[in-house]
Amino acid sequence: MKLKPLFFLVNTTMITAYTAIFLILMSLGIALTRLKVFSFKSAFISSICRVFIGPLIGLGIIKMFNLSGFAAGVFLIQCAMPSAVLTYLIGSMYSPKKIVDSIASMIVVSTIMSFITLPIVVFFALKYFY
Repeated sequence: MKLKPLFFLVNTTMITAYTAIFLILMSLGIALTRLKVFSFKSAFISSICRVFIGPLIGLGIIKMFNLSGFAAGVFLIQCAMPSAVLTYLIGSMYSPKKIVDSIASMIVVSTIMSFITLPIVVFFALKYFY
């Protein structure tokens, strides 16, 4: 009998969390319709830093903290991921239009670059950390 209120609280929390995920995905879809590449040169340089230097920094942190196994592989893959659209959403709320356009360009270019780099990083994560 004492578990009924707790069960109600868990269900309410789960429904609220699912609603928040749905709203975030809707915002992501709206943001993706507005993404365009405005400055390819600066977006390309920023994307190279994000997609190539990110895993190198991740490897350094893995060595520094002596990570191994599953944790090291997941960390390496997370460091290799392209720029997130959440950056665009936050930038669109708080930054000038020129900066938001630069963020959008970097997201598009880094996502395209990750089609090549991410399988390579996953291969190395599976080979050396699992």
